[in-house]
Amino acid sequence: MNPAFIPALGALVVLAVDLAARSRPSDEEVARANALSGIRLVSVAGLSLLAGLIALRRPDSSLDAFSIVGISFVMAAGFLVLCLSLTHFGMARSRPAEPIALILFSLSGMAAAIMADHLLGLMIAMELAWLPVIALISIDSRRLSSSESSLKAFFAHAFASLIFAHGVAFLYGATGSLDLSSLGMGSTDRPLLLNVGVTLVLTGLLARAVVAPFHPWSPDVHEGAPSFVTIHIVTGLQATTFLVLLRVLHALALGDASVSGGLGEITSRVPILLAVLGTLGLIWGHAMALVQVGLRRLVGWLGVGQVGFFALALVDATQEGGEALLLALFAAGVSAAGVLAILSSLSHHERACEHVGDLSGMMQESPIRAALLALFFLSLGGFPGTVGFVARVEILAALEHGGHRYLLMAGLAATVLALIATGRPLLAMLRRSDGGAVSSRALSNEQLVLAICGVSILYFGLAPILNMGTVADGLFEWIDTGVASLRVGG
Repeated sequence: MNPAFIPALGALVVLAVDLAARSRPSDEEVARANALSGIRLVSVAGLSLLAGLIALRRPDSSLDAFSIVGISFVMAAGFLVLCLSLTHFGMARSRPAEPIALILFSLSGMAAAIMADHLLGLMIAMELAWLPVIALISIDSRRLSSSESSLKAFFAHAFASLIFAHGVAFLYGATGSLDLSSLGMGSTDRPLLLNVGVTLVLTGLLARAVVAPFHPWSPDVHEGAPSFVTIHIVTGLQATTFLVLLRVLHALALGDASVSGGLGEITSRVPILLAVLGTLGLIWGHAMALVQVGLRRLVGWLGVGQVGFFALALVDATQEGGEALLLALFAAGVSAAGVLAILSSLSHHERACEHVGDLSGMMQESPIRAALLALFFLSLGGFPGTVGFVARVEILAALEHGGHRYLLMAGLAATVLALIATGRPLLAMLRRSDGGAVSSRALSNEQLVLAICGVSILYFGLAPILNMGTVADGLFEWIDTGVASLRVGG
């Protein structure tokens, strides 16, 4: 079975199991019933993700190495999302079946998008990946900000989809084909249509990837959406969009050497566009992070800056930038997931931890979580010894080797801004509490997510420095093999 179908099949099983076990608990038992049902259904969902990973390893799999790497990443991210979702089902009144099924449907769309080699199939897959998430953002009906964030995400999604669909139409008019390979192998006597189509397709993907200036809705979603939904967006959805962009750019690069119908002109301008937008996102995102008071908005603006780094990696996508991008997606994903898991564990009492000042006294009351939060923020800022630092070094090295030294300077300046922005919550944790904050313990599912993220950041951050083990070498080699499969056309 195609690995992209397995999460969707798991979603149907989750709905069937919930329907068979549905009961009417009393009002006092609603939270407990939802928590128990969540554990049962998350277990079913986890088994479906495991089945998908096993299907990827079949010797008769027709997937290329890049698809295997990408799908493995989004399914691993989906496991973290499912683990953290248990907190929401225990604290809120919403039933767990529908949200879990929506997550699985979204993961199925992500897997289909990563492996897609057909533009129409890619468009449908991206819709399947995004539409369930828009519904999930507004899952907390008691909070007005959730509905507002969902509406903003819907309009941003509709804009990106409209631009992408127009681009696909222009490409079909220029080449007569919807295969992604037609970008690299098809000749055309309509170069204007081809150029417009490529431009619109790339613009639609960049808008969906939250590359500046298409980013204003992202910090609002960080603030309004539940933590597990935000993690789903910043890990799986974000990675999926950039992986699709990487595949499209490689298809264009393969065509640059073989197609004479005007393709070379547009491909020569794409790195300039990515450089401008990436630099804009770097400066804008990290500068805005400096003045944020809300913790979730702070993470959201740091994410905008991270996306700027991803865009810069795509400037040299066909060389070292591709490998650097995949490592950066991994680093940013585990770092942001760790921060949001900490904030979730501190917000059991009606979202008690919302502002930087709410972290006061955390070092005295919960030193382990304070140390982990510092580690996650430092990785987001690119501090040495973390995987975030290794990822930024790889991106900056790719830019330097490609001769883009002005972008190297912009990346260094943005890293300084990021470290200053992440220093504010770290200093807040060192201050003594005034006694007004409500403390809470991390639940078992949150502890699991924190352990996975913390170990990943430290191990893969220190392994290149201390020459530790073969796991890190295996990950880096796996990434290199996946990107190399794009250079030879799969």
